Amino acid sequence: MANNARESTELPESAPPPDHEWDRLLAAPRRVVRSLTSSDIDVRPGVYLWRHGGRVAYVGKAKSLRDRIWKRHLGGSRSLGGSSLRRNVCELLLGIPTSETLRGRRKMTPEEVSTIREWLRECEIAWVTTESEASALALEERLRLTWMPPLNRI
Repeated sequence: MANNARESTELPESAPPPDHEWDRLLAAPRRVVRSLTSSDIDVRPGVYLWRHGGRVAYVGKAKSLRDRIWKRHLGGSRSLGGSSLRRNVCELLLGIPTSETLRGRRKMTPEEVSTIREWLRECEIAWVTTESEASALALEERLRLTWMPPLNRI
């Protein structure tokens, strides 16, 4: 069932409006998630952008880009409580509401985790570093006020 849902599910075709902060993030080097290693990811604070099929999917902030991206979003835990991105991908692909996966209320099956992880591995990711965690939070807030990516809305 998960594969059928996955094949018929697409992100909406939309993009952020012209904006110097979005332009900076959109111009950051893209990395194919499938080929990333932990050491490829910067340890500094920053804001990151996920694309799937070339479409902007999600924007987030991190105190440590490596910890957030590698451990939280790409981790294989059956609990999705630590990653709003994984919860939102789960709802998109499997139709399981985020209210059920928040705070570990519902543990995912290995097959469900695999479906979510594979979708994420098909993505590209880019990031920009900031001077501090507070700067990353402020930048993410400004970006999301200008335009909200589809997986930040679920």
